[in-house]
Amino acid sequence: MRPLLVCFILLMTGLAVQAQDTARFKRLPGDSSRRRFDSDSSRRGGDTSRRRGGGMGMASLFADSAKMTSSDYQQQIENTYVILNNVENRSELPIGIELVAIRLMDSDSVLSVLKDNVLNNSRALNLRNLQVFRTLLQNIQLDLREHRKLLDSTETKLNNLRASLKPLAGDTVLRQLLRDSVLRQEFAPQLKDMREAFRGSTRALRESLARVNSLQTHTSANAITTSKLLEKVNNLLNTSAARVFGKEYNYLWERDTIHVSAGTRSSFGKAYEGEKKALDYYFKDSGNKRLFLLLIGLLFFIWIFRNIRTIRRHDATGSISDLGFVYLPSGYIVSSFIVMFAIAPLFDLHAPSAYIESMQFLLIVILTIICWKKWPRRLFLYWIAMVILYICFSFTHHMVDPGLGQRLWLILLNGLSILFGVLFLSRMKDHLHLKGFLRYVIILHNVMNVLSLLCNLWGRVSLAQIFGNAAIFAFTQAIGLAVFSKICMEAILLQIVASRVKRGVQSRIDYQPVLDSFRRPVLFLVVILWLIVFTTNLNIYTVVLNGLLQVMQTDRSIGNATFTIGGILLFFLIIWIAHLLQKYVGYFFGDAGLDEEISNKGQRNRLLIARLVLLCLGYLLAVAASGVPVDKITIVLGALGVGIGLGLQNIVNNFVSGIILIFDRPLQIGDVVEIGDKSGKVREIGLRSSTLMTQNGAEVIIPNGDILSQQIVNWTLSNNQQRLDMELTVTGSNDMETVSTAVKKAIQGSKFIFENREPQVLFTKVHENGFDLKAYFWCKDVARSEEAMSEILLLMHKGLNAANLSIE
Repeated sequence: MRPLLVCFILLMTGLAVQAQDTARFKRLPGDSSRRRFDSDSSRRGGDTSRRRGGGMGMASLFADSAKMTSSDYQQQIENTYVILNNVENRSELPIGIELVAIRLMDSDSVLSVLKDNVLNNSRALNLRNLQVFRTLLQNIQLDLREHRKLLDSTETKLNNLRASLKPLAGDTVLRQLLRDSVLRQEFAPQLKDMREAFRGSTRALRESLARVNSLQTHTSANAITTSKLLEKVNNLLNTSAARVFGKEYNYLWERDTIHVSAGTRSSFGKAYEGEKKALDYYFKDSGNKRLFLLLIGLLFFIWIFRNIRTIRRHDATGSISDLGFVYLPSGYIVSSFIVMFAIAPLFDLHAPSAYIESMQFLLIVILTIICWKKWPRRLFLYWIAMVILYICFSFTHHMVDPGLGQRLWLILLNGLSILFGVLFLSRMKDHLHLKGFLRYVIILHNVMNVLSLLCNLWGRVSLAQIFGNAAIFAFTQAIGLAVFSKICMEAILLQIVASRVKRGVQSRIDYQPVLDSFRRPVLFLVVILWLIVFTTNLNIYTVVLNGLLQVMQTDRSIGNATFTIGGILLFFLIIWIAHLLQKYVGYFFGDAGLDEEISNKGQRNRLLIARLVLLCLGYLLAVAASGVPVDKITIVLGALGVGIGLGLQNIVNNFVSGIILIFDRPLQIGDVVEIGDKSGKVREIGLRSSTLMTQNGAEVIIPNGDILSQQIVNWTLSNNQQRLDMELTVTGSNDMETVSTAVKKAIQGSKFIFENREPQVLFTKVHENGFDLKAYFWCKDVARSEEAMSEILLLMHKGLNAANLSIE
């Protein structure tokens, strides 16, 4: 019963408490949050924040902190405005797009003319016209590819800008700002600016995209037209080549039965106008290349002018009077133009023949000016005759209907060209550079004129025109390149002389071995330039170039190794150039490598480091340019590591020792040293070995590893002084002071003595009428110590005899 009683009591107590709470809540109506906290002790004590804030309670204290404030809206508006302003600014098309538009307009006019000629006037086009058209179409094709790349990249940039606007449309903050009328009223000025910025940016973006898309469509249309015309021109060239080698006209001794109608003549005129239009487009397109050529000519002019000014400033003009200068230094202005026009073919390997001919004509004009007073009168007259023939041959390109008179005129030109070519060859031997090269060119010129004459007789008039023009152009270009090579050699010689004069070197040297060292690379450049012009005038340049590129760039394999012939040739060419530069770079600074000219050892060592850097960079560039995979080279070097360690360790040791000698510099070029039992002056420090020049004139070659493994006595590491001693027996006086003064006076009279150090005289033995003594003195040049000893001995003999003393 007791447990039941306890449960009943607890139940009744709970019901009573519940009834009291219900009655209390009924007496206090109002906010549920206030009812909930009526019994809270903090409320009974008084809420301080409620009393101060007047309505701000605990609910506001614990409210959501992510609620947007005015500053948050302002910040979002500013960020949006920055994005819109950036889009508007970057939507502006670069100047390159406007240039593309201009270039497309130019190409439209050219393509319309070419299309009319190629499709409607193909029978009037000769081989020269077709070559010009093909070259121009290839250039237009390359330009269109560049235009396409620029337009595509611009379109990608604009699309990225358009994508950056998409998040603004879904921005919840801006949506809330625009929906709330109170906020719109508060930020009305900012919203107005933002709307204007949005309209401006989207309008600019749409216009730019539309412009780019229009140009892309235009470019694609021109690319299609160019491709079709190029294919048609290539087909015409194939058929024209067969036509040129066939019989076009009757034999010269036969009656001319071919007559050209007026319509056909107008077709030929239309073809000529098309070629002219194409050349106008090319000249407009290649303006930057001509500016680059002008820059090269200006740099050459500045180089020669500075060297001439250096020589004149040091009053050394007489030092170049007997060095065989012909075109320099007097004609350095005209020589700059010759250099500029001679190398023009190198800077545009796909230029049409008319462009090459125009550059060559300017070269001929400059040659005539510079050779007026440089060549003998008879040789110059022969040159004038060849120039006239050049002009006459240039007009044979435009013979519409070569009748009997025109064909006889072409034969006369061939005969005169052969005659004056032989006369020029007989007179040029003592007055022109590269005589061997010119002899072969003139012989080829005469042979091609004979072929032109024979082709004319047999009715192959087009082939006769090609041979005749190519012959005279090859002749004049060869003469210009011979003068160009002579100017290059004289410029190098002038640089060497000016550098030596600037360093104060007065000794004369034989410059011919130095010039012979540069003759081979200059001749290589001359041959390349001549071949470009010669094949261009033969209308086979494009075929030859494409054939060479195909042979050079075709992948070939030996086992797992893949290579190209062009990569291998490029590898060896770069290495050859690197060795050439490191060998002859000193000549451009007046260092001819002569032992007696070593006055600035620091400069010689800087040149040595420059040679090492050139060699290393050359090998690295050769490996990179050849296309050989570096990982495969690493594997090969790793496989050869054992062999290098065992069989080539001496070579590697000498190579590393050479690098240590170059940078650590225990000895330098020009130092007087003793290495083991060898002594002499350091003539050269190489990567594998170094050379000593002994007093007997022998050149001792010592491996660099042997140098570092032995003790080195360097007499000139910090100075060139050497202390010398001389043992004497002087008789005629017992006064030590008199003898010492006489000996010192005799020593100080020598020009080899270092004046800042007084000679010393030490007495070693006393005699009845004299003394044994040792004289110590300092020679200022260790290389002339023996001369110093000889001169001082003679001075002592004269000086002591004058003081009534004698030497035994």
